[in-house]
Amino acid sequence: MRPILVLILGSIFLFSCTSNEKKDLSESNEWELILVDSIQVDYLGRVDGLEFKDGKGVLFNFKENKLLEFDESGKILHEQSYPFDGPEKVFYPVQLKYAEDGNLYGASFIGWLYEFNSDLTFKREIKLPFLTEAKDGGGLRRVLEEWRDKLIMYYPGRDGANPYDPFFFRDHFLLEKVDPKTGDAEPIIRIPSTSRYSSDKFYERPWVNFGILGDTLYFTLDNEPMIHLYDMNQNGKYLSTLNFQPSRFEDNGEHTEKYQYISGTQMLDGRIKQLFPTMEGIVVTFEEGITEDVFVQNELKDPKNFPLYPQFQNQVLKIVQLDGSLSNEIIIPNQIDRMVGLTSLSEPFYAVRDDEWLGEEQDYITFYKLKLVRK
Repeated sequence: MRPILVLILGSIFLFSCTSNEKKDLSESNEWELILVDSIQVDYLGRVDGLEFKDGKGVLFNFKENKLLEFDESGKILHEQSYPFDGPEKVFYPVQLKYAEDGNLYGASFIGWLYEFNSDLTFKREIKLPFLTEAKDGGGLRRVLEEWRDKLIMYYPGRDGANPYDPFFFRDHFLLEKVDPKTGDAEPIIRIPSTSRYSSDKFYERPWVNFGILGDTLYFTLDNEPMIHLYDMNQNGKYLSTLNFQPSRFEDNGEHTEKYQYISGTQMLDGRIKQLFPTMEGIVVTFEEGITEDVFVQNELKDPKNFPLYPQFQNQVLKIVQLDGSLSNEIIIPNQIDRMVGLTSLSEPFYAVRDDEWLGEEQDYITFYKLKLVRK
C-alpha cells in the first residue's frame, strides 16, 4: 500500500500513513509525524549547515561564511563571520557538532577541521596527519560525529586513497577516528560483504552518512537501502546490516564501465537523506528517486528544472528496529527540509522550513518543531 499524506488544518498538522489494520497501541509500529509548533530566527540567509543540542542550535551560511547560534525561542545568541586568510581563517564549516562537553567543532566540505569558542569566535584549526583527497567531502550529509573524547569523520585520503576510484569503498578504511587535542587519527571500519560496493562490479558513486549512539556506529551509503552497524568498543568491528525495505527506491543498477554517471542525467536514484539512531529505533529519511521515463519526459536533467524534482518523488521517513522490524512509511511534506536534534522517538525535534519550495521569501528562518507519535 502506498503511503499517503493526511493534513489536519488548525493548530497542528498531522502527517502519516493510513492503515486498515487495528493494532494494540502499546505494540503498534505505526507512527505519525506531528507539527507541534514553529520558531522564527531573525536572520535573512540560507541554512547550509545545521546542528541542534540541549536547547540551542547553530547554523552555517555559505554565502557569508558565517555561524549563527540561537535558542528554542528563536533568539540569536551569537553570530560570527570568518575571514578566508590570516591566522583565524575558516573555510566553510558546513559540518557542525556540539560535543558532550559543549565544545563546538566544524568541518569544511573538503576536510578542514576547526574548534570554536562558546561565542563562536575562532579557537583553533585542528591539523590532521594527511590531506584529504576529497573535493566535495561528505556534501551536506552527516559525516562528523563524536564518540567518547574522539571525533569520527569521513576524511578520505589516507595513503593517497582516491575516493573517486570505483573501488574506493571496497579497498579502503572508510572513516577516521581523530583525537581533537592532538590531531592524531587512525582509520576505522570497512564496508561489509552485505554491500554491493564490496564487489568488483561498477555502480554509481554513493555518498556517506553515519551516526553514533552509545558504542554503536550506524553507517550508510546513500543509494543502498541498508544500515550497517559497527562496534566502536572493538575498533569498528562489523556487527550486522539492516535493510529498511522501502516500497519504492529507484536504482540504476550495475554499470558496464567505471565512471558512468546515470543518476541525475538519465533518471534519479533513491537516496538516503538523513539517519538518526535513537534508543527506541533508527530513524531514516530518504527520497524515492525518479524513473527514466518521467525524468526524460520532463527534461529533469536541465538545471532549471531541478526544483521540479519534488513533484515526481516523495521524501519518506521510516523507523527501523534492531530486530529488523519496520514502521509504516511516513511521507514528509515538501515544505519540511533538513531535520535536526532527533535523539528520541518520544521527544520533539526541529526541521528547517523550505521557503524556496513554498515560493516564499521571508526575512527570517522558520524552524518547525516536530514530534513522532505512535498510532
